[in-house]
Amino acid sequence: MVIIVKENGIREMKKGIIYILSLALIALAAGCAYIQEYPAAGSSETALSGETTPPSEALYHFLSARIKMREGDVDEAIAEYQKAISLDNQSPLLYVDIAALYLNTNRTNEAMAACRDALTLDPDYLPAHYLLGGVYSAAGKYREAVSEYERVLTIDPDHLQAYLMISSLYAELRDFERAVDTLHQLLEKQPKYLMGLYYLGRIYAEIKLYDQSLKYYHEALDLNPEFEAALMDMGVVYEFKGDVAQAIKTYKEVLELNPLNFQARERLGQLLLKEDRLQEALDQYKSFKDLDSENISIRVKTGLILFQQERYEEAEREFRFVLAARPQQGNVRYYLGITLYQMGNSKGALAELKQIPPEGEFFSEATKYIAFILQKEGRTEEALTMVTKALEAKAGDQELLYTIALIYEDLNRYPEAVKNLEDVMTKGPNNTEALFRLGIVYYKMGKTEESISCMQKVVALDPKNADALNHLGYTYAEKGIQLDEAEALVKKALELRPENGYITDSLGWVYYQKREYPRAIEWLEKAHRLVPDDPIITEHLGDGYLKSDKKEEAFRMYQRALELKPEKEQERALRKKIEEMNGGKGHVP
Repeated sequence: MVIIVKENGIREMKKGIIYILSLALIALAAGCAYIQEYPAAGSSETALSGETTPPSEALYHFLSARIKMREGDVDEAIAEYQKAISLDNQSPLLYVDIAALYLNTNRTNEAMAACRDALTLDPDYLPAHYLLGGVYSAAGKYREAVSEYERVLTIDPDHLQAYLMISSLYAELRDFERAVDTLHQLLEKQPKYLMGLYYLGRIYAEIKLYDQSLKYYHEALDLNPEFEAALMDMGVVYEFKGDVAQAIKTYKEVLELNPLNFQARERLGQLLLKEDRLQEALDQYKSFKDLDSENISIRVKTGLILFQQERYEEAEREFRFVLAARPQQGNVRYYLGITLYQMGNSKGALAELKQIPPEGEFFSEATKYIAFILQKEGRTEEALTMVTKALEAKAGDQELLYTIALIYEDLNRYPEAVKNLEDVMTKGPNNTEALFRLGIVYYKMGKTEESISCMQKVVALDPKNADALNHLGYTYAEKGIQLDEAEALVKKALELRPENGYITDSLGWVYYQKREYPRAIEWLEKAHRLVPDDPIITEHLGDGYLKSDKKEEAFRMYQRALELKPEKEQERALRKKIEEMNGGKGHVP
């Protein structure tokens, strides 16, 4: 049994170039960058309100605010700025400073008001316009933010950061043409501007112009070969292009720069898994674990890879470590349960799987696996009772309904199997798995026309469903109808699974029904080589030999088919063939 690693998987690059929180922090940093030194007492720049208030008092509170900021006491810093403003309400820089602090504490309305107070004093005060753009961005008012950054450019046409912010906002507004134009304007002013090249690469990636994106990432990296963010994004773009080899190479370069880049290591591990390079992926996750031994996600991935390598004892240790820290993590308990089963510990597996509660994410999967174990142990009725109770706890669950249908099929209770499959189909009429199973049950019930109808629907919904193609073609062949279509269907199935013995047998049987016995024997012999222990395939080969007058070979195949313990109906047919070949004496002629 193979487990597909689902943990996170390859995450998509976030669709927005701009992240509201990031913008707010950028704006905050920019605002703080404009915090100027307060004018010294007696300076010509001093603008105090009231002749009785000495400038030194406003300066004292300004400096106190700066100290509180360095100490991380934002509330006290705001209080000191408020005192400074009460003593000097004509200084726009004080309003910008306090606005930056308001923004840092998510008090956007107060931040807007403080910026506007600064602009009332000086309508062209650039730091206030720039910070107000950041405040609008944080509030989701992107068009207002664009207007503020455009005002910045009116005041200072060479303000490079304003171009970046405008471009990011246009990208968030999905106006990618303006976003790109804005960055090209920036690069016309300064062609070697690192962040301009990087942002342009990101926007081209967003609009899926991957070659253009890579061009600008490369230009950014030419300026700074150790620009980790550009390398990281470039790896993601290579993934989107389907260039797995180059993506792997790029993530390895990121890790050479920064071995602690967990995102790069995780994406690299996922790509190696996709390439079925399990040991290399495991090495990456082990490195990850060595750097951060408590990382739960990495321990889970490591356990899953060890499971796929059939290193069950090591996988068990990883899963138990995780459960010791997070006993309610149902997916890991599920992984532990199936690991124990593979180790031959059915009792332990059942004990773990039964601990997953109905509200748990993996409850349905655990229930199905419990049923699988019980059926393997010949406890099918017990499996049915258990799944029925689970369905009472989780009414209408499609996976559980499907599982009950399979159990009813196993018990030859076909009408009940049909009912449950039809219930599944009611909620998911295009569920090809359930539709295929319904076709199989109808076939077992002898309702060939209904079975054919189901298989035709499956093929219409999923033209590459090899099982449905094969079953439909085989059914036609068995009935001796539409043999040319049967041949085409089975050949298509065989293209999808060229070494499948059962599909190979179907093609041989089509040729048998078309009376092309040499071709039939050729394919039936191959099928028998692929699946030597299937009684039906063995009998088919005997039939082919018999039609080709190879009676000894036919008799040997019939005897071998009997040894393989076929179903009772097939057993009777085989014995009758042997008797007819031997004139009723039952031994080789």
